Amino acid sequence: MDRPRTIARVEVFPVRLPMIRSFTFASGSAGAAGGTAPHVFVRLTDSEGAVGWGEGRPVPQWSYETLETIATTIRHYLGPAIVGLPVTDRWGLHRRMQAAIGRGPSTGQPIAKAAVDLALHDLCARAAGLPLRAYLGGGADRDSVALSYTVTAHDPAAAGEEAAQARAEGFRHFNFKVAVAPHTDVAVARAVREAAGPEAFVWADANQGFLLHEARAVARGLAEAGADVLEQPLAADRPHLLRELRRDCPLPLAVDEASVGPADFFGYAAEGSVDYLVVKVTRSGGVWPTLQQIAVAESAGLPLLVSGLTDGLLTKLAVCQVAAAFGFAGPAALNGSQFTDESALFPDKAAFEAAGTVHLGDRPGIGVQPDVGALEALAAKFDVN
Repeated sequence: MDRPRTIARVEVFPVRLPMIRSFTFASGSAGAAGGTAPHVFVRLTDSEGAVGWGEGRPVPQWSYETLETIATTIRHYLGPAIVGLPVTDRWGLHRRMQAAIGRGPSTGQPIAKAAVDLALHDLCARAAGLPLRAYLGGGADRDSVALSYTVTAHDPAAAGEEAAQARAEGFRHFNFKVAVAPHTDVAVARAVREAAGPEAFVWADANQGFLLHEARAVARGLAEAGADVLEQPLAADRPHLLRELRRDCPLPLAVDEASVGPADFFGYAAEGSVDYLVVKVTRSGGVWPTLQQIAVAESAGLPLLVSGLTDGLLTKLAVCQVAAAFGFAGPAALNGSQFTDESALFPDKAAFEAAGTVHLGDRPGIGVQPDVGALEALAAKFDVN
C-alpha cells in the first residue's frame, strides 16, 4: 500500500493591503480609507510537493485575533502540530489544532485555524482535480453566487444613492449596518428598499449594537420599511435576550457573532431562536466546522445566508465554493472588494467577480491563488516572528 500524502510544510505570509473605503459598524471598524487591512496567507505543501492556499482576515472588533497573533499562532503552534498529518484527514486536522490551541466558549483562534483549513481543502481538491464545490459533494455546474452589496451610508438620501449606484453596477441584493446611527436606521432601510426594488433581499446587520428595548423598537420599523432579516441585534454572550426578542419580533432573525461553531448554532436552532444560518467560514474555524453547521441547518429546515469579514478574493471564492456545493446561489455579503485593493495579489480578479456576481469557474481547488512574487514582497515588510 502506498504511503499517504502528508503535510510537509506550513508557510505564513502576513501582509497589509490598501483600504480604499472606510467601513464602520456598531462594534467597531474594519478600516479607514487611506489605511491598510491586515491579511494573513497560508501555503501548505504536502509530501509530494502539491500546494494549497488559505487566507485569514483579522478584524479585532469581530474576533480577538490580529495579524500578529494569527501569524505567530500558525508558525509556532498550529503548523508544527499538523506536519506529518495525512492531507485527507480533515477531522484529524481540527483535532490537532484544537489540541494546540484549546477551545473555551469560542473555537480558539478561529481565523488562524480557518486559514489553515482553507489551505488544506484547497490542496486536497487540487490533488483530486476537482473544484472545491465538487470535492465537497456538490455539482460543478453550480458555478456562480450573487453578492449582496454593503451600503455604508447612514444618511437616508446617501444610502439610497449608494444602493442605486450599486444596482446600476449589477448588484441585486443589499445589506446595511444598523445601530451605528440608530435614529436613521429605519429611514435608511426604507431608502435602500426603494432603490433596490421589490425583488431584492435586503438585510440589516446590527453587530450586537442594540439593547433589548432598542431591538424591539427598531425591528418593527425595519419590518415596515421592507427589510427581510435582522442579524445579530443583541450581545453575543446573552442568548437569553435573543429568546426574549424572538417572542414578539416581526422580522426573521439571524445570529452571527453568537454562533462560532456547530454546537452554538445547534442550540439556537433547537430553541427556535433563529430563522437563518449565517455561513461565515472564517468565524467558524474553516470549511470542516462550517459543513457541520450547514448539516444542522439542513436538519432544522433553516435556509442559509453567507457573509464574511471583509475577506479577500481567496476566501470569497472558498466560501462561495462551499455555499454552491449546497445549492446556495446568493445573496452573499462578501464585501472585501468594496473596501480593499488587492490588485497586486490578484491581477486577474475581474475574471472571478463582476456585476455583483462571483464566478467560480472549473479550476481545481478554491480556484485562485495570490501572485507569489507580489505576496513575498509584501510579506517581507513585516517582522512577525
